[in-house]
Amino acid sequence: MGYVDPNRLGIVAAVLLTAWHGLWMTLVAVGVAQRVADFVLRLHAMKSEVVVEPFDAGAAGLLLLVTAVLGYAGGAVAAVLWNGLGAVCM
Repeated sequence: MGYVDPNRLGIVAAVLLTAWHGLWMTLVAVGVAQRVADFVLRLHAMKSEVVVEPFDAGAAGLLLLVTAVLGYAGGAVAAVLWNGLGAVCM
């Protein structure tokens, strides 16, 4: 098991999660998110009364900030756990 840099994995996880949520916010902003949500639910054999709210730049910014912070923290913790497990297993 190789060493994983917690900072590097944290950054990668933050970028991926933030990009994913940025894509969602883009769908909300252009007005197609409701159709996408309905389609995804149908693919999972589910029906729900999910209603996509109108785009709010403040809420979008907060969503992106929170996902970046949580993505970084999750990636860093995963790397620390990976490195710790490697030390125990060797």
